[in-house]
Amino acid sequence: MDKWFLVLYLILVVMGFSTVYSAGIGEAPESIFSWSTDHGKQFYWILISFFMGFVILLLEGSFIRNMSYIVYGVVLLMLITVLFMPEIKGAHSWFKIGSFTIQPAEFAKVAAALAVARYLSQTGVKIENFSTKRNVFLLLVVPMALIVLEPDPGTGLVFLSFIFVMYREGLSGNILIMGLFALIIGVLSIYVASFETVEVNNQHYYEVVHADEELFAKMQEKYGSSAMDELYSKTIFSSQEIPEVARPANFFSNNYWFAIVLLLFSGVGFILVRTFVLPRYRKKYYPTLIWGTLFSVLFILSINWAYDNVFQDRHRTRFQIQFGLKEDRLGDGYNIYQALSAIGSGELMGKGYLDGTLSNNKYKHVPEQSTDFIFCSWAEERGFVGSLVLVVVYTFFLLRAIIIAERQRSIFTRIFAYCVASILFFHFMINLGMVIGLAPVIGIPLPFFSKGGSAILGFSALVFILLRLDAERKDVLR
Repeated sequence: MDKWFLVLYLILVVMGFSTVYSAGIGEAPESIFSWSTDHGKQFYWILISFFMGFVILLLEGSFIRNMSYIVYGVVLLMLITVLFMPEIKGAHSWFKIGSFTIQPAEFAKVAAALAVARYLSQTGVKIENFSTKRNVFLLLVVPMALIVLEPDPGTGLVFLSFIFVMYREGLSGNILIMGLFALIIGVLSIYVASFETVEVNNQHYYEVVHADEELFAKMQEKYGSSAMDELYSKTIFSSQEIPEVARPANFFSNNYWFAIVLLLFSGVGFILVRTFVLPRYRKKYYPTLIWGTLFSVLFILSINWAYDNVFQDRHRTRFQIQFGLKEDRLGDGYNIYQALSAIGSGELMGKGYLDGTLSNNKYKHVPEQSTDFIFCSWAEERGFVGSLVLVVVYTFFLLRAIIIAERQRSIFTRIFAYCVASILFFHFMINLGMVIGLAPVIGIPLPFFSKGGSAILGFSALVFILLRLDAERKDVLR
């Protein structure tokens, strides 16, 4: 068993719990054993995670491997069942049992990692075969789709991290280039959809405000005449004051024009290949052009559909704020602006533990300071130096997972180790990018820090399963 990996895990858990405690205290510190507090619940979930880890360490590695598909099937059943549960916080993502809530999406990452590792480690399975790529895609896209339907698009996006695992196992670099191209197209598609929504809503605001002279006078008194003049160019009103309207469902929306432009570019590419490429090489490029174009157009249309039907109003507004199309410091942009002010207030050395003034329950300056935005509490109290320490500890933790992976003789363990590293890396990068304004706020927790029983159980399961499999590295040949 890798002691350094275990020690780094324990360090992260302690750092995380101390931050949850600091973020959750109100006027006076409360006992860590109090179930009525966030830190009290987190303390007991950590103890449960340690007990679960102890049980996992008693299992045989072969038992874990043989149970992979069963665990995957059980989690899929949970993901289907949870869709019929009562809505909590705008999503069907939790099983509620008394005062407990369980989020199966957190366990889906563990199940997918086990299933992918089991499949790719089978004799005769080669990553270069189309059937292998198809089967791995299905193993990942089914839980991902069910999670997106809850809707929880943030957790669904985590499954994209498995592309790093596939690349390590021999996936062509061309696939990564295609993935990067798809990412660029996806971002552009969301930008176009966001731009169109803002354009429609600005016109809507103008019509609504001027249709009611009393409302117009009230808004003018609140924001000033100069601000009212900017009505068309920038959305300055809180979304709570005037309701937004959806984009008109018409064929000639901007994203459809985007798809048509892409088709025209593909036609130009076809002409260039026919003109400048030797005949014997043309057959190699034509299928790539055709399939690439079809995939790109379908991808754009699917993004267009998802933007209108899967993402909620709060997600769409966050995209608009992220792209700089909308400024709403008092509405949907409140979280990110408050988070940035809390992080910046920490300066170089921070304000000191329990001395934060912006990111705790006493002042409640930063929403969700114990979950998605918990990094704000850490950065405010520890400053830039403390934030750098956190990044260094996480980096060593991820590097240790990769070292564990590369020393394995067991293909199953190696693949699972890379799954663990990829999932944690994706969570870490997106969460930090989210709180400092480099990524849209999509609700991805910071591993071992963010409050949540299901999250700490899921991440701890990944760690302890890897520790148990690594303990047998000298005994297992495959």
